[in-house]
Amino acid sequence: MEIVKSLSEGKVILSLNGKLSAASAGKFNAAVEEALGESPALVLDFKDVDYMASAGLRVLVAAQKKLHTSGDSLILFNVRKEVMEVFEVTGLDEVFDIR
Repeated sequence: MEIVKSLSEGKVILSLNGKLSAASAGKFNAAVEEALGESPALVLDFKDVDYMASAGLRVLVAAQKKLHTSGDSLILFNVRKEVMEVFEVTGLDEVFDIR
C-alpha cells in the first residue's frame, strides 16, 4: 500500500493506493496516527483502494473514536463500490462520514 499525505484548508489528506490488508494495516495505522497529531480533521481518499480487510477497519474505528471524543472529524471519500460493500455489510457506513 502506498500512502501520500497532503494538506488542504487545514485538513490532512491521506491518499491511499493498493490493498488495505493485514499486511499493510501497520503502515496505514502509523500514517493515521501521525496525521491525527497534525490536524483536527482527517480526510482519507479511497479512490485507489480496491480491497479492505478487517485490520483496516480496526484502524478506521480507532481513529474515529479518537477524533469523535475531541469533536473532530474523519471523512472518507472516493470509496469504490467493492470497498463500500465492506462498510455496508459491517454497518460502518452508518458510523463514518463517507462522501
